[in-house]
Amino acid sequence: MNITLTPIRFLERALTVFPRRTAVVCGGQRWSYAQFGQRVERLSDALVGLGIKPGDRVAFLGYNCHRLLECYFGVPQIGAVLLPLNIRLSPEDLEYIFQDAQPAALLVHPNLVDKVASFVENSSAAGRVFLLEEDENAPAWCGATYDELLEQSAPRPPAEPFTFPFEEDDPAELFYTSGTTGPPKGVLLTHRNLYLHALTAMASMPIYETDVQLHLIPLFHVNGWGVPHYLVGKGGCHVMQKQFDAEGVLRLVQEESVTRFYIVPTMLTAILELPNLGEYDLSSLRDVLIGGAPAPTGMFPRAEEALDCTVHGGFGMSETCPLIALPELPPDLDQETLRHRCHETWGFPLCGVTFKVSGPQGEALPWDGESVGELLVRGDMVMKGYLNKPEDTAESMEGGWYHTGDLVAMGEDGSLYIKDRLKEIIISGGENISSLEIEKVLYSHPDILECAVIGKKDDRWGEVPKAVVMLKPGASLTAKDIVDFTRDNMAHFKALREAEVVQDLPRGGTGKILKQQIKKLYG
Repeated sequence: MNITLTPIRFLERALTVFPRRTAVVCGGQRWSYAQFGQRVERLSDALVGLGIKPGDRVAFLGYNCHRLLECYFGVPQIGAVLLPLNIRLSPEDLEYIFQDAQPAALLVHPNLVDKVASFVENSSAAGRVFLLEEDENAPAWCGATYDELLEQSAPRPPAEPFTFPFEEDDPAELFYTSGTTGPPKGVLLTHRNLYLHALTAMASMPIYETDVQLHLIPLFHVNGWGVPHYLVGKGGCHVMQKQFDAEGVLRLVQEESVTRFYIVPTMLTAILELPNLGEYDLSSLRDVLIGGAPAPTGMFPRAEEALDCTVHGGFGMSETCPLIALPELPPDLDQETLRHRCHETWGFPLCGVTFKVSGPQGEALPWDGESVGELLVRGDMVMKGYLNKPEDTAESMEGGWYHTGDLVAMGEDGSLYIKDRLKEIIISGGENISSLEIEKVLYSHPDILECAVIGKKDDRWGEVPKAVVMLKPGASLTAKDIVDFTRDNMAHFKALREAEVVQDLPRGGTGKILKQQIKKLYG
């Protein structure tokens, strides 16, 4: 028997098995799975009534909220493609995406209308732009609100089980890369990709129907969007935080008995720096996953002590749905192995995922923990391709492997060690220098809050390592102090040549530090 593989089946299960269980908590409101499912069906009915057809793209430009979670199921179950947009993109980037993806409708938060005002009236979404919340000052080209759309529609009659208006290899979601190294590229993820990714995540992580997951990372971001499918499939509860607020995180963990959340290092730094961290009851917290960027040296043990739970890494990317590596953490694991897996590695390839470490000539490098090459990936969750970019797709999939652009080493036990991005390696006087290695040294300094190391152009050496650094409040390090610290703690040819102290660093939608922008500003 072959049944279409689609994440919509996870919602079908939740509605059958867990109808009365709390599905979503958002801004003080709560919905059971039965209520959540009814809203999803109303959304689907509304989109069909607007003339949205299979294959059409529906764009969402807004903050984390229950409406975006509803779109994860209400849009693809009618065969349309969900396009969540990064709220930090410039109007120019958004216009490029609209021209590339040609969305048939747009759901937009009133605070973000100005980002699309210059082009949306002449775009493919014209006449089907709807506000996610009421705003009496909204321009005339905005139609009804999202909730009015749902009120005017009706729950669709139940379809035959496992009957869908699409094939499993059809796109279900479309995400655009950040565009820091060129125009954004649209990553097409199919129903099959997303279904098998969710099953793999369930098999690799201890996820239960009693789990309460706090969504800190926006669901338009690589470290956020895999969760809706597998948590719904297990009947867990989603707690939405509109925008990241460090103390608000602790409040929600305490009030909602949150058991797990995913976070990027800059967010976790903000939480760990709170002077009243110890005043909150965080005893429900069981699992924290750090991803999106390498964690500073010492962050894992510091976070475990402060939060009193397991803190570990995970690895993935837009093109892989996203997770492809996690540490295996059985309950009887000895403490030394647990610390090694959680603090020193990025985990092991998930079930159904195959890794290859590729050398300069495309040769397979040994898994000895020392040989560094580009990580190549095969797996069921690797994307269909880039929208409208057949040449980029063919290049990234050369030889039947997805070429990640990450420099890694693999341990003999199959553990993954990220060394750097290919595009961020600093080549100075013919030597390859890892920016991540220098950053780890810098983060060991007690006065450094955040930093980024880039290659600065140099007439003699080609490039030299330069650090752009934010200090902790009250610290008074000079640029020379910072350079000297690296020279005292690593090989001189790898050490910094320059440093610059700044008040803030360019960031993406999750607070992730954007190195390519730093390179433009300081390189």
